[in-house]
Amino acid sequence: MGGRGSSGGGISSAAASGGAITATTPREIETTYFSMGSRGGARYKDEVLEASADKDGNLEFSYATPTFHEKSAKTNKTQTVTYSVTAGAINGETFGINWDKVNSISGQTYSLRQEAKAAGLKWNRDRKRWER
Repeated sequence: MGGRGSSGGGISSAAASGGAITATTPREIETTYFSMGSRGGARYKDEVLEASADKDGNLEFSYATPTFHEKSAKTNKTQTVTYSVTAGAINGETFGINWDKVNSISGQTYSLRQEAKAAGLKWNRDRKRWER
């Protein structure tokens, strides 16, 4: 029937990721976004990363995309945001990942370095990723 994108073909995300991603249902994460108005410097209360994997167990972590909620007042500088993430990390603590099946991690991994070391991964500076 054509079109763009993939229909999935009936393969679960755990099977498509080589078993590195174990979660099948998304986790709802709620946090706060702080805007500083015209001065810039906006930030999120928590760092939320989303993991994607290939069939060989190579994970890539990237910043998750939030859904913004309505502000409670026009002058309010804080806003509630929600993330829907199947596997990833919140402030350096991972969820939905089977570290025994992970061969490498790349992307936004600075906050994950302690978990990468604990899983037996080593930093490869030439490839800029953590590997077995």
